[in-house]
Amino acid sequence: SNQDLLTGLLNRNSMNNKIAQFINGKLQYNSLAVIFADLNGLKPVNDNQGHDAGDELLKKAAYLLKDTFTDCECYRAGGDEFLIIAIDKPKEELEAKVKTLRQKSLIPGYISFAIGFYYNEKGGKIRRALHEADNNMYEDKKKFYALHPELKRR
Repeated sequence: SNQDLLTGLLNRNSMNNKIAQFINGKLQYNSLAVIFADLNGLKPVNDNQGHDAGDELLKKAAYLLKDTFTDCECYRAGGDEFLIIAIDKPKEELEAKVKTLRQKSLIPGYISFAIGFYYNEKGGKIRRALHEADNNMYEDKKKFYALHPELKRR
């Protein structure tokens, strides 16, 4: 199966197959964007409200990603981590979508993402794109937990 059963997004297996297509040169593209979105605060929800509440939060997060990145491939990379891959999309369009996602994920009591965005207008290598987006996401996550230390995962 290529679909995550909980969220309905493409799953890790599908993501790995797509990345292999990039590495093996089976995909032709001009520009490449990678967005990592890591759900903030899932552990406290699971610990305090139960795993059913955590699952609901993951479903809402997946819906928000699908709704924001309608013409991109959205994957549940695992746990509370999500990946969006966009090929040959204008940078300004993707930046606007990332901004929209940031704004929607700042609503108190709703969904909060740490987001890492990387764009290469010349295409570039998928591994570099993944690495840079991941680094950017972890920087965003550090900022979030500096503002909200009570939500820090153990």
